[in-house]
Amino acid sequence: MATSSKERWAALAIHPDDDVAVALRDLAAGETVAVRQGAGVVSAVAREAIPMGHKMALRAIAAGAPVRKHGQPIGAATADIAPGAHVHVHNMASRRARSPKA
Repeated sequence: MATSSKERWAALAIHPDDDVAVALRDLAAGETVAVRQGAGVVSAVAREAIPMGHKMALRAIAAGAPVRKHGQPIGAATADIAPGAHVHVHNMASRRARSPKA
């Protein structure tokens, strides 16, 4: 859902294709937040508490699907992830900082 471009945002997604946004402050469960995504602002509801600096899903992500941040895949979902859910090590396996042997 679109929100006013003048509304202060609480989460940031750099690329319009990002699956996740980074919380710029602690988000409360059930809170509707403005998310800056690319050049626009959208609203999302946090399904659970999300600490500042952690990721929130902007859309449903199926288990095994890539998770995109900054327009690039950063990992894969290890379980189905609902919109507004906290995305972290409990439901995503990172693809970054892996040695060639991993």
